[in-house]
Amino acid sequence: MHSPEANLAAQQDITQLRAATCVLMTRFINGHHCPKLAHVIVHQLQRLLTHPALEHVPASQEMYRQLLEHWQRVAMSLLEQKNTRPTPSVYH
Repeated sequence: MHSPEANLAAQQDITQLRAATCVLMTRFINGHHCPKLAHVIVHQLQRLLTHPALEHVPASQEMYRQLLEHWQRVAMSLLEQKNTRPTPSVYH
């Protein structure tokens, strides 16, 4: 069994991860459609999905898994769009 201090630290870590992830998703939704931002969101969701304090919470696991799959598709789509755009010509 974990100490109350360890449980409190784990809950604070989860709270910070969730808040940071929400801020990033809000930034993306509000128009900052950048592949790098989508990648950071994917990374944050992976951290939440694998957080030890959440490994025995099936509802959270399922929710983060679904969000992770969605944001992975978003990130891939943005990368594909970026790679198919013609590079602008620069004349000097």
